[in-house]
Amino acid sequence: MSATSPDEIRAAGTRRGRFGASDLLTYVVLIVAALAFILPFYWMIVSSFRPTAQFFQLPIPLLPNPPSLENFETLFARTQFVRGMVNSAFLALVAVILQVWFCALAGYTFAKLRFKGRQPLFVGILVTMMIPLGVGLIPNFIIMARIGWVDTYRALIVPGIANAFGIFWMRQYCLSVPDELLDAARVDGAGEFGIFSRIVLPIIRPALASLAIFVLLSSWNDFLQPLVFLRSEDKFTVQLWLSIVQRQGNVAQPALVMAGSLLASIPIVILFVSLQRHFIAGLTAGSVK
Repeated sequence: MSATSPDEIRAAGTRRGRFGASDLLTYVVLIVAALAFILPFYWMIVSSFRPTAQFFQLPIPLLPNPPSLENFETLFARTQFVRGMVNSAFLALVAVILQVWFCALAGYTFAKLRFKGRQPLFVGILVTMMIPLGVGLIPNFIIMARIGWVDTYRALIVPGIANAFGIFWMRQYCLSVPDELLDAARVDGAGEFGIFSRIVLPIIRPALASLAIFVLLSSWNDFLQPLVFLRSEDKFTVQLWLSIVQRQGNVAQPALVMAGSLLASIPIVILFVSLQRHFIAGLTAGSVK
């Protein structure tokens, strides 16, 4: 093997350090895309600390001048917005626990257990993913009304305990679990439930974290189902209260909506930043062998 000469090393370093037109174009596109994503959040934050009378002021100030807490004070005084955030947090937490557990259990069943009709049943579950939510909303409401679950959280929690996307997601990850590992556990006398809880769950932990984030975001941002099933204001979610404050006193209140949107976004942003490592690991698991 011939040694690399100093001239070749310098030439290679020059090629790596060269900044071409294509690199410049890439950076420009990325910067423009980043600004496009950041601008709505910037507008929301600035508008939250501006009085309604100054909401449409042009040009848009870089910082509120002077900053005001008027919108937040009005929001807390006229609505049960904090109660709505607590309700949404409760629903999201329950949805995450139940959906992650049952979807993981169903995904393991479809991936590793052999039973009659397994494939047709799984295909039927996948077909339901193509049905829009609005199509099943009326039949679902009729069922909830007949069993007396309207205006209760059960109508929001129980129908979505095991959703098609979550089952499909967990099945794909459970397929990567070695069969030899499961067979060895069966030889040692472990039951299927013990194998699932003690062996499979620790292996697919990144997938569980990713699914938990998906479920939490879906539950927190859900507007249509709480609007249909809930009647009492003390049970309203944060999204329903945002729609209510939008027209307080039959007058558009965009500044209040911005303040409420900021408060509703903070828990999700904090949660995502704290769990982003697990989320990325779940998305990339299995891509590198």
